[in-house]
Amino acid sequence: MMAFKRTRHDARGVASILALLFLAIFASLSVAFFTSTSMGLVQSSSLAAMTEARLAAESGLSFLIYELSHCGVSGSLRGQALLDSLADRLSADLDGTPNLGGRVVAYDGSAITVPTIGLGGGKSFSGQVSLSSPDTVRLTVTGECAAGAGASAKIVQRQVAIDIHPTWDQALAFGICSKGPVEMGRNTDLSGVTQASDGSIHSAAAGTAVSCGSGHISGDVSVSAPGASTDLTGTTVDGVVRYEAPPVTMPTIDRMLYGSLATTVMNLSDPAAETYTNIRIPPNTNPRFDTNVTILGILYVQAPNNVQFMNNVTFIGVIVADDPPPGSPDSANYIYFKNNMTFNGVEQLPDTPEFSEVRKLQGVAILCPGFTVEFKNNMTSVGGIMAVKALIAKNNIDSTIMGNVLIYGDAGLCFKNNSDVDIRLSGSGPPPGFKGCGLPALAPDRSTYAER
Repeated sequence: MMAFKRTRHDARGVASILALLFLAIFASLSVAFFTSTSMGLVQSSSLAAMTEARLAAESGLSFLIYELSHCGVSGSLRGQALLDSLADRLSADLDGTPNLGGRVVAYDGSAITVPTIGLGGGKSFSGQVSLSSPDTVRLTVTGECAAGAGASAKIVQRQVAIDIHPTWDQALAFGICSKGPVEMGRNTDLSGVTQASDGSIHSAAAGTAVSCGSGHISGDVSVSAPGASTDLTGTTVDGVVRYEAPPVTMPTIDRMLYGSLATTVMNLSDPAAETYTNIRIPPNTNPRFDTNVTILGILYVQAPNNVQFMNNVTFIGVIVADDPPPGSPDSANYIYFKNNMTFNGVEQLPDTPEFSEVRKLQGVAILCPGFTVEFKNNMTSVGGIMAVKALIAKNNIDSTIMGNVLIYGDAGLCFKNNSDVDIRLSGSGPPPGFKGCGLPALAPDRSTYAER
């Protein structure tokens, strides 16, 4: 048998093959490592761009929440009126500003669009506000980050959204809001001072809910009872007339704070002509203030009582009354002003210790939701909200009312002929005792925050 002998040439051949195999393996590993590293860099770049886009959206959310909360819109508005007012206020604040680069806020009646606002470094955001329910607006903000350059350039987007709610009593959106009918005679003018909408009317009465012999109404007229009607022959209505409008709940008023400040008991049925300060009238006193009376601070009327002011009354402060006992007739819970009445707000009280707490109660004039109030001749001004069971105003009423007129009873409101009423609704929020006092106009609901 012949034996084979391995030569050096054979060993070198094996070594060459092994070297080629290892070279192929290392080349494959290099390619894999390069590919992995490149993919990691791409993923890292995308993640960074997504993070920057989310931060841009978060910045835009904070900016637009601040704008919505501070643009001056009333927190008493609901539904389309809320969205319309937001569109007007945002346009007034942002149109043509450097933030928008000279562009304007767009509004198509269903959505408010804030155009792109740059943040530098390729980051920007835009926003949209829409109405998701009558008492909710949805703010959606889209953040963008421009990543890469040239052919690989791209824009990464992230979106965040949150619900925002108005916080005040809805009744405070109307110049006159009444459970009963609203009746205005001939030559009656109801005008908003700050905004035309301040001269709006809402009535929940059945039948003829709002009637006006002739005249002018600067705002809307809304009636909510099914089948209720209006009689506006000869009346110019600048706003719209709405039938079967959404119902409005009358505010619940906390009068405890006001009552605690009436520290002086006045139990005379025929009080003298003088100045009275922070007085409380016990039940069944039935006082008749004859002439030249000045009342400063709180006048707290305990029910039942029939209170009469005959001539030349100067009032600086707030009238507050208890709710009448069950079965007590309207005639026993009545406040009557005959001639020459001026009703000024608490801010005009002397800056002295006895009025230090009363002066904080700005925005209210009469809080008597269980009493009928009548003004007969020459009412010139009312320094805040009037909340009464029924209101009667007769003969040459030429007055500016610095707040809402709220009617809690079925008898409603009656302005007789030749009345000129201007209503100025404050933008500072509800006064003490009303829901929403101390709250911002619009408040974000943090539980609704979402991002994608």
